[in-house]
Amino acid sequence: MNLVEAIQILDEGQEKPKEKTKAQKSRVKVYPTIDKALKSGSPYGTIFSTKGADRLYVVTKPTWGKKSKAGGKTKVAKGFTPGAATPSAKWTSVKAYAVRTMKKHGSQKSSKFRKYKEHK
Repeated sequence: MNLVEAIQILDEGQEKPKEKTKAQKSRVKVYPTIDKALKSGSPYGTIFSTKGADRLYVVTKPTWGKKSKAGGKTKVAKGFTPGAATPSAKWTSVKAYAVRTMKKHGSQKSSKFRKYKEHK
């Protein structure tokens, strides 16, 4: 028996570690890509994530730049990265941004807008 065979025998008995889910990510809908999330018809202020990312995103309107308005885009995703200083990726910060976005760009009759108060 050589070293490679011995390692394979040892590896067979061990379980692989389970993939951990972030608590914040479990609160929102997860899409395969950002493009599919934006094309799904989600209203402004919707919080979502993508399959392979640790980031949370909020659907908002493009505000400046040729790239964000190219092709007649009416929705873009603002990302919140954990560990970055600005914007903060804490749930309260992301939720506050989503509520402000719903208030500014969305319909005032949205059930999400009535349900949540703006965090300060």
